[in-house]
Amino acid sequence: MGRVENGDAEPPAAEMQQDDATTTSAPAHAHAPALQVIILGSGGGPLESNTTAFLVRALATGWQRSSMVAVDAGVHLAAISNILQQTQPQNMAQLKMPHILESGPFAGIEVHTASPAANAAHIARSLVDTYLITHPHLDHIAGFVVNTAGLPGGPRPKRLAGLPATIEAFKNHIFNNVIWPNLSDENDGAGLVTYTRLVDGGSPAVGEGDARGYLEIAEGIAVKACSISHGRPIESPPHRNSQSSTSGTPVRYSSFDASSMAAAPVHVQQQQLHHHFSPRSFHHPTATLPPTPGPRASFPIQQHSQHSQLPPASYNDPAHTASVYDSTAYFLRDVATGSEVLIFGDVEPDALSSCPRNLGIWQEAAPKIARRSLRALLIECSYDDGQASDRMFGHLKPSFIIDELRTLAGEVDVARASIELDARTAKKRKRGNSEAVSGLSRRRTGGSTGDPVSPKTVRSRLDEPPPGIETPHLATPTAELSLRDLDTPLDGELPTFAFDTRPLEGLKVVIVHVKDKLDGVDPGAKILGELLAHEEEARLGVEFIVSAPGQSIIV
Repeated sequence: MGRVENGDAEPPAAEMQQDDATTTSAPAHAHAPALQVIILGSGGGPLESNTTAFLVRALATGWQRSSMVAVDAGVHLAAISNILQQTQPQNMAQLKMPHILESGPFAGIEVHTASPAANAAHIARSLVDTYLITHPHLDHIAGFVVNTAGLPGGPRPKRLAGLPATIEAFKNHIFNNVIWPNLSDENDGAGLVTYTRLVDGGSPAVGEGDARGYLEIAEGIAVKACSISHGRPIESPPHRNSQSSTSGTPVRYSSFDASSMAAAPVHVQQQQLHHHFSPRSFHHPTATLPPTPGPRASFPIQQHSQHSQLPPASYNDPAHTASVYDSTAYFLRDVATGSEVLIFGDVEPDALSSCPRNLGIWQEAAPKIARRSLRALLIECSYDDGQASDRMFGHLKPSFIIDELRTLAGEVDVARASIELDARTAKKRKRGNSEAVSGLSRRRTGGSTGDPVSPKTVRSRLDEPPPGIETPHLATPTAELSLRDLDTPLDGELPTFAFDTRPLEGLKVVIVHVKDKLDGVDPGAKILGELLAHEEEARLGVEFIVSAPGQSIIV
């Protein structure tokens, strides 16, 4: 169904272990490869050199201009340069230019210089036009923001695409002439970045058939965005102001501007400090200190609100009302073949979420997996199973991933049953109509009277099935239909989906956003071992791959 390649001379230890332990093999009916996912960054911190970032392209488009999509960009230009540094020929300086690379994830691309950094800049400037951002946390956007320093002089603006809340975060908190210059084309910006606000769940006005809701954002690649939950803010309302040791959340105080005390007498300064940092004053947020000389004499402590960091338009959003941080799952589709890959942003399990939304993603994905058009999914696993469930901070660990995949497997079984039922019904209807027309033809040509048959007579006869032909709704009433009926072969014309096999056989599950505890233990290898142990019991049939920078995943 696909393959995994590494730009390094030797694959990472986690992947070598995966190759030895995984027994899943590609099915005989595998489709031709259609999509390539290049891992630029696979970690979730704390090392800033390896944070979440991917490149996706449709193989049919080759390496032409605007053929690649970046999904998140915690790292970007430096990561591309590092991969080229490791995979370009050692004697690159002696080779005739332009040169076509023969190895690594960028094999087949034409480069015009021996410099990895210059070649990386060419890829970022010319091949990558669109950046899909799952959510605006720094470990998913820092590379893109810093790399905008190289945008002036480029041929066209970069497209920053995401759900509206993500775009608003960039407008208000990144490209705001405070954190970073306003390089966007809104609010009188420089126009080097243009925003594309995606519709949650896909726009029904875009695309047709299976591609409905998918927006084409690069040559040969279309996307559908779906919102998911990334946990509660650390200072979410139920825990705010709590001093209970069971909550695990320490008391936090509001910001304090020491410069405002400059004009106050010493005894007044002492009163202000005591009042501001006193737990009693923290539990009375509307209290105001006595006035002191100067324009900055008073220190009101503002009442906090669960919506204090949300735009006004989001106040009535049920997800925000539940104080859940929004993230995004992207379905990326090869326009030519319909093959897809699913990439999750940071996500929490439905079992812990106050606003569970993963089930909707699995219901969207299940028919695609049943039809074998969705070939791989990238999903985070930040921690191993040793992480306490009340300290997940909106992330996943192996036991939760298996729980989510069990839910997906159930939805795939339902989708397969529906697909086969539709196929059986269509086959019976086609057979009935064919025999009805055949019988009518015999009556028209072999009748004893030889009288012509009027169109009205033909219509009435077609509306009634000939003797011996049962209509589908009479032959298999809905109330009596059982899954056993679906196991009946259909003359070998259509695939039969058996429910006693591994329901997710052939699906690649690529693990990303692994957090390193910096304790000398390979976190990816530990997580992979736990996943394989869970899989041995669950028997879902998935192939687990722990990602690493430089990997090329072909599906």
